[in-house]
Amino acid sequence: MVASSQRVKARESMMPTFFHQDVPLCRVLLLLLCFAAGFKPEIAFAVRPFITDDARIVYKGQLETESYAGLTMARHDKPTVEARFLQGMSLTDRLEIIAGGFGVTYQANQARPLDMLIQPKYVVYRSFGAIPSISVAAASLFPLSGNRQQWNSYAMAHASWFLFTPEGSTDPYDNGLAIHINVGTKSQYDAGPSNYRSKLYWAAAFEVITPLSREIRFLGEVFNGDPFSYEEKFPAFQTGFRWYKTANTQMDLVFRGVRDSSDHTRPASGGEVGRDWNYTIQVGFRTLFDVFR
Repeated sequence: MVASSQRVKARESMMPTFFHQDVPLCRVLLLLLCFAAGFKPEIAFAVRPFITDDARIVYKGQLETESYAGLTMARHDKPTVEARFLQGMSLTDRLEIIAGGFGVTYQANQARPLDMLIQPKYVVYRSFGAIPSISVAAASLFPLSGNRQQWNSYAMAHASWFLFTPEGSTDPYDNGLAIHINVGTKSQYDAGPSNYRSKLYWAAAFEVITPLSREIRFLGEVFNGDPFSYEEKFPAFQTGFRWYKTANTQMDLVFRGVRDSSDHTRPASGGEVGRDWNYTIQVGFRTLFDVFR
Protein backbone atom coordinates (compact mmCIF):
# COMPACT_ATOMS: atom_id res chain seq x y z
CA MET A 1 0.00 0.00 0.00
CA VAL A 2 2.81 5.31 -1.28
CA ALA A 3 2.55 8.39 0.64
CA SER A 4 4.13 11.78 0.63
CA SER A 5 3.90 15.15 2.20
CA GLN A 6 2.19 17.72 0.06
CA ARG A 7 3.09 21.20 -1.21
CA VAL A 8 6.26 20.12 -2.86
CA LYS A 9 7.62 23.44 -3.96
CA ALA A 10 7.29 24.99 -0.52
CA ARG A 11 9.11 22.09 1.11
CA GLU A 12 11.56 21.01 -1.57
CA SER A 13 14.53 22.08 0.49
CA MET A 14 13.38 20.00 3.46
CA MET A 15 13.35 16.70 1.55
CA PRO A 16 16.22 14.27 2.13
CA THR A 17 18.14 13.49 -1.06
CA PHE A 18 19.86 10.14 -1.54
CA PHE A 19 21.87 11.30 -4.52
CA HIS A 20 21.98 14.13 -7.01
CA GLN A 21 23.97 13.42 -10.10
CA ASP A 22 23.46 12.95 -13.81
CA VAL A 23 21.95 9.48 -13.97
CA PRO A 24 19.84 9.10 -17.13
CA LEU A 25 16.24 8.08 -16.49
CA CYS A 26 16.53 5.20 -18.94
CA ARG A 27 19.21 3.61 -16.73
CA VAL A 28 16.90 3.73 -13.73
CA LEU A 29 14.10 2.09 -15.72
CA LEU A 30 16.49 -0.57 -16.93
CA LEU A 31 17.60 -1.23 -13.35
CA LEU A 32 13.98 -1.67 -12.24
CA LEU A 33 13.28 -4.10 -15.07
CA CYS A 34 16.38 -6.13 -14.26
CA PHE A 35 15.39 -6.16 -10.60
CA ALA A 36 11.95 -7.55 -11.44
CA ALA A 37 13.38 -10.14 -13.82
CA GLY A 38 15.76 -11.37 -11.17
CA PHE A 39 13.04 -12.98 -9.08
CA LYS A 40 12.33 -16.68 -9.33
CA PRO A 41 9.21 -17.54 -11.35
CA GLU A 42 7.27 -18.72 -8.31
CA ILE A 43 7.84 -15.41 -6.49
CA ALA A 44 5.81 -12.35 -7.33
CA PHE A 45 5.38 -8.71 -6.39
CA ALA A 46 2.26 -6.40 -5.52
CA VAL A 47 -1.39 -5.77 -5.20
CA ARG A 48 -0.78 -2.18 -4.14
CA PRO A 49 -1.05 -0.75 -7.66
CA PHE A 50 -4.81 -1.08 -7.17
CA ILE A 51 -5.81 1.47 -4.55
CA THR A 52 -9.15 0.09 -3.36
CA ASP A 53 -8.89 -2.33 -0.43
CA ASP A 54 -11.16 -5.35 0.03
CA ALA A 55 -12.74 -7.11 3.00
CA ARG A 56 -10.37 -10.06 3.09
CA ILE A 57 -6.94 -10.83 4.51
CA VAL A 58 -4.29 -13.47 3.97
CA TYR A 59 -4.68 -16.75 5.83
CA LYS A 60 -3.51 -16.98 9.43
CA GLY A 61 0.22 -17.58 9.68
CA GLN A 62 1.00 -16.39 6.15
CA LEU A 63 3.55 -13.70 5.39
CA GLU A 64 2.87 -11.57 2.33
CA THR A 65 5.28 -9.37 0.43
CA GLU A 66 4.00 -6.79 -2.02
CA SER A 67 6.13 -4.65 -4.25
CA TYR A 68 5.72 -2.60 -7.37
CA ALA A 69 7.45 -0.23 -9.73
CA GLY A 70 5.87 2.45 -11.87
CA LEU A 71 6.43 5.41 -14.14
CA THR A 72 4.35 8.61 -13.76
CA MET A 73 4.08 11.06 -16.64
CA ALA A 74 2.92 14.63 -15.99
CA ARG A 75 2.51 17.43 -18.49
CA HIS A 76 5.20 20.12 -18.32
CA ASP A 77 7.21 18.00 -15.89
CA LYS A 78 9.82 15.28 -15.88
CA PRO A 79 8.68 11.65 -15.41
CA THR A 80 8.85 10.07 -11.98
CA VAL A 81 9.93 6.50 -11.28
CA GLU A 82 8.74 4.82 -8.08
CA ALA A 83 9.45 1.48 -6.42
CA ARG A 84 8.03 0.25 -3.12
CA PHE A 85 7.91 -2.85 -0.90
CA LEU A 86 5.20 -3.73 1.64
CA GLN A 87 5.07 -6.59 4.12
CA GLY A 88 2.09 -8.04 5.98
CA MET A 89 1.03 -10.97 8.14
CA SER A 90 -2.21 -12.29 9.59
CA LEU A 91 -1.80 -12.74 13.33
CA THR A 92 -5.23 -14.40 13.63
CA ASP A 93 -7.84 -15.52 11.12
CA ARG A 94 -9.30 -11.99 11.28
CA LEU A 95 -6.43 -9.59 12.09
CA GLU A 96 -3.76 -8.58 9.60
CA ILE A 97 -0.88 -6.15 10.09
CA ILE A 98 0.73 -4.45 7.10
CA ALA A 99 3.95 -2.56 7.79
CA GLY A 100 7.04 -1.27 6.10
CA GLY A 101 6.62 0.36 2.77
CA PHE A 102 10.30 0.76 2.04
CA GLY A 103 10.55 2.62 -1.22
CA VAL A 104 12.05 5.40 -3.27
CA THR A 105 11.07 7.85 -6.00
CA TYR A 106 13.38 9.12 -8.70
CA GLN A 107 12.83 12.37 -10.59
CA ALA A 108 15.16 14.89 -12.22
CA ASN A 109 18.29 13.03 -11.10
CA GLN A 110 17.15 12.96 -7.47
CA ALA A 111 16.03 9.97 -5.38
CA ARG A 112 13.92 10.41 -2.26
CA PRO A 113 12.55 7.91 0.26
CA LEU A 114 8.84 7.16 0.49
CA ASP A 115 6.91 7.35 3.74
CA MET A 116 6.67 4.21 5.87
CA LEU A 117 3.34 2.64 6.75
CA ILE A 118 1.73 0.63 9.52
CA GLN A 119 -1.86 -0.58 9.05
CA PRO A 120 -3.85 -3.03 11.18
CA LYS A 121 -6.89 -4.51 9.40
CA TYR A 122 -9.68 -6.50 11.01
CA VAL A 123 -12.35 -8.61 9.29
CA VAL A 124 -15.66 -7.95 11.04
CA TYR A 125 -17.84 -10.27 8.98
CA ARG A 126 -17.23 -12.84 6.24
CA SER A 127 -19.80 -13.65 3.62
CA PHE A 128 -20.37 -14.84 0.07
CA GLY A 129 -23.16 -13.70 -2.20
CA ALA A 130 -25.57 -10.80 -1.69
CA ILE A 131 -24.52 -10.09 1.92
CA PRO A 132 -21.19 -8.23 1.89
CA SER A 133 -18.07 -9.05 3.84
CA ILE A 134 -16.96 -6.20 6.11
CA SER A 135 -13.53 -5.17 7.37
CA VAL A 136 -12.03 -2.06 8.95
CA ALA A 137 -8.53 -0.60 8.78
CA ALA A 138 -6.54 2.34 10.07
CA ALA A 139 -3.06 3.48 9.11
CA SER A 140 -0.37 5.95 10.00
CA LEU A 141 2.33 7.07 7.59
CA PHE A 142 5.73 7.95 9.00
CA PRO A 143 7.08 11.01 7.14
CA LEU A 144 10.36 10.20 5.45
CA SER A 145 9.69 11.86 2.11
CA GLY A 146 9.28 15.48 3.15
CA ASN A 147 8.22 17.65 6.06
CA ARG A 148 8.98 15.57 9.19
CA GLN A 149 6.31 17.47 11.13
CA GLN A 150 3.52 16.50 8.74
CA TRP A 151 1.85 13.12 9.37
CA ASN A 152 -0.75 11.51 7.10
CA SER A 153 -3.21 8.86 8.24
CA TYR A 154 -6.50 7.24 7.26
CA ALA A 155 -9.29 5.10 8.67
CA MET A 156 -11.90 3.29 6.61
CA ALA A 157 -14.37 0.45 6.32
CA HIS A 158 -14.42 -2.00 3.41
CA ALA A 159 -17.49 -3.78 2.04
CA SER A 160 -16.92 -6.55 -0.51
CA TRP A 161 -19.36 -8.69 -2.46
CA PHE A 162 -17.87 -11.98 -3.69
CA LEU A 163 -20.27 -13.18 -6.36
CA PHE A 164 -20.49 -16.26 -8.58
CA THR A 165 -18.33 -18.36 -6.25
CA PRO A 166 -18.14 -22.03 -7.29
CA GLU A 167 -20.32 -24.32 -5.20
CA GLY A 168 -18.51 -25.59 -2.13
CA SER A 169 -15.63 -23.11 -2.42
CA THR A 170 -14.59 -21.18 0.70
CA ASP A 171 -11.76 -19.27 -0.98
CA PRO A 172 -12.63 -15.52 -1.12
CA TYR A 173 -10.41 -15.16 -4.19
CA ASP A 174 -12.29 -17.86 -6.12
CA ASN A 175 -15.19 -15.87 -7.57
CA GLY A 176 -16.44 -14.68 -10.91
CA LEU A 177 -17.09 -11.09 -9.83
CA ALA A 178 -16.00 -9.07 -6.80
CA ILE A 179 -17.23 -5.57 -5.94
CA HIS A 180 -15.52 -3.41 -3.32
CA ILE A 181 -16.65 -0.18 -1.62
CA ASN A 182 -14.39 1.82 0.74
CA VAL A 183 -15.63 4.66 2.93
CA GLY A 184 -13.73 6.55 5.60
CA THR A 185 -11.53 9.55 6.22
CA LYS A 186 -7.99 10.57 5.46
CA SER A 187 -6.25 13.05 7.69
CA GLN A 188 -3.16 15.17 8.04
CA TYR A 189 -1.55 16.47 11.21
CA ASP A 190 0.99 19.28 11.06
CA ALA A 191 2.97 19.40 14.29
CA GLY A 192 4.36 22.86 13.49
CA PRO A 193 1.21 24.92 13.98
CA SER A 194 -0.56 21.94 15.65
CA ASN A 195 -3.08 21.85 12.83
CA TYR A 196 -5.24 18.76 12.16
CA ARG A 197 -7.24 18.33 8.95
CA SER A 198 -9.55 15.51 7.90
CA LYS A 199 -11.81 14.83 4.93
CA LEU A 200 -13.99 12.12 3.43
CA TYR A 201 -12.38 9.24 1.59
CA TRP A 202 -14.22 6.85 -0.71
CA ALA A 203 -13.41 4.31 -3.39
CA ALA A 204 -15.29 1.78 -5.53
CA ALA A 205 -13.90 -1.07 -7.59
CA PHE A 206 -14.70 -4.33 -9.35
CA GLU A 207 -12.75 -7.45 -10.31
CA VAL A 208 -14.16 -9.84 -12.92
CA ILE A 209 -12.88 -12.96 -14.64
CA THR A 210 -12.00 -12.69 -18.33
CA PRO A 211 -12.82 -15.04 -21.21
CA LEU A 212 -9.11 -15.81 -21.47
CA SER A 213 -8.86 -17.64 -18.16
CA ARG A 214 -10.38 -17.75 -14.70
CA GLU A 215 -6.93 -16.82 -13.36
CA ILE A 216 -6.78 -13.58 -15.36
CA ARG A 217 -9.03 -10.81 -14.00
CA PHE A 218 -9.94 -7.37 -15.30
CA LEU A 219 -10.13 -4.64 -12.66
CA GLY A 220 -11.32 -1.06 -12.56
CA GLU A 221 -11.73 1.49 -9.80
CA VAL A 222 -12.49 5.13 -9.08
CA PHE A 223 -11.43 6.80 -5.85
CA ASN A 224 -11.25 10.12 -4.04
CA GLY A 225 -7.48 10.33 -4.30
CA ASP A 226 -4.94 7.90 -2.90
CA PRO A 227 -5.42 7.49 0.89
CA PHE A 228 -1.62 7.67 1.20
CA SER A 229 -1.75 11.23 -0.13
CA TYR A 230 -3.96 13.72 1.70
CA GLU A 231 -4.05 16.36 -1.06
CA GLU A 232 -4.97 13.97 -3.84
CA LYS A 233 -8.69 14.01 -4.66
CA PHE A 234 -11.36 13.03 -7.19
CA PRO A 235 -11.27 12.43 -10.12
CA ALA A 236 -8.84 9.53 -9.99
CA PHE A 237 -9.11 6.12 -11.64
CA GLN A 238 -7.18 2.94 -12.27
CA THR A 239 -7.72 -0.01 -14.55
CA GLY A 240 -5.73 -3.06 -15.54
CA PHE A 241 -5.30 -6.80 -15.24
CA ARG A 242 -4.43 -9.20 -12.42
CA TRP A 243 -3.03 -12.66 -13.01
CA TYR A 244 -3.42 -15.26 -10.26
CA LYS A 245 -0.42 -17.30 -11.37
CA THR A 246 -0.77 -19.63 -8.38
CA ALA A 247 -2.78 -19.53 -5.17
CA ASN A 248 0.13 -17.67 -3.54
CA THR A 249 1.33 -15.58 -6.46
CA GLN A 250 -0.27 -12.62 -8.21
CA MET A 251 0.85 -10.11 -10.80
CA ASP A 252 -0.71 -6.75 -11.72
CA LEU A 253 -0.47 -4.45 -14.71
CA VAL A 254 -2.10 -1.08 -14.04
CA PHE A 255 -2.84 2.19 -15.85
CA ARG A 256 -3.72 5.10 -13.57
CA GLY A 257 -5.00 8.64 -14.11
CA VAL A 258 -5.25 11.46 -11.55
CA ARG A 259 -6.54 14.95 -12.31
CA ASP A 260 -4.51 17.65 -10.59
CA SER A 261 -6.39 20.78 -9.58
CA SER A 262 -3.95 22.76 -7.45
CA ASP A 263 -0.35 23.85 -7.32
CA HIS A 264 0.11 21.88 -4.11
CA THR A 265 -1.03 18.49 -5.34
CA ARG A 266 1.33 15.80 -6.49
CA PRO A 267 0.85 12.09 -7.18
CA ALA A 268 1.48 9.52 -4.47
CA SER A 269 4.65 8.61 -6.32
CA GLY A 270 6.21 11.77 -4.88
CA GLY A 271 6.94 13.69 -8.08
CA GLU A 272 5.75 17.17 -8.91
CA VAL A 273 2.89 17.56 -11.35
CA GLY A 274 1.26 20.20 -13.51
CA ARG A 275 -2.37 21.32 -13.56
CA ASP A 276 -3.57 18.51 -15.79
CA TRP A 277 -4.05 14.75 -15.92
CA ASN A 278 -1.12 12.73 -14.64
CA TYR A 279 -0.78 9.15 -15.86
CA THR A 280 1.04 6.22 -14.28
CA ILE A 281 1.90 2.76 -15.57
CA GLN A 282 2.75 0.22 -12.85
CA VAL A 283 3.66 -3.42 -12.59
CA GLY A 284 3.14 -5.14 -9.26
CA PHE A 285 3.78 -8.54 -7.72
CA ARG A 286 2.57 -10.27 -4.58
CA THR A 287 3.63 -13.54 -3.01
CA LEU A 288 2.50 -15.41 0.13
CA PHE A 289 4.67 -17.60 2.33
CA ASP A 290 3.33 -20.17 4.78
CA VAL A 291 5.32 -19.24 7.89
CA PHE A 292 3.16 -20.40 10.80
CA ARG A 293 0.26 -21.93 8.92
